[in-house]
Amino acid sequence: MTKEKKCEDLVNDNYQSRLNDLRETYNNDNIDLASWLCEYGLSWDYVLPNTFDNQQQGYYRWQLSWGGPSDEFRIYTDHAKNIQSVEYWYLDWFDGAFITVDDEEVINIIHWQLEVDKFPHEYEEEVA
Repeated sequence: MTKEKKCEDLVNDNYQSRLNDLRETYNNDNIDLASWLCEYGLSWDYVLPNTFDNQQQGYYRWQLSWGGPSDEFRIYTDHAKNIQSVEYWYLDWFDGAFITVDDEEVINIIHWQLEVDKFPHEYEEEVA
């Protein structure tokens, strides 16, 4: 009987696959990065604090896929959108694992997306 792999066993390989996609695109001068990002993944949004149990801090979410399994980047910033940390999450039904991201291409792409998005407090004010 084969034991099913947990997310912690899969997160690194899945991140490397995403990283390869992002690096290839980021470093290709023949690709319009803005257009490509509009089609890569599912959404870019802000998750308000306390949306989920035990989630006190809000974060930007770059959701790449959904279902079982799914994957996303979670970007934690201060109120001025300065990046505090970036996590890559791999999630499957009632299981999940993450790694901390510090790869230059990913961080640069995230910086670009943050530049065109609202500030965290603007999201919080919308629901207040």
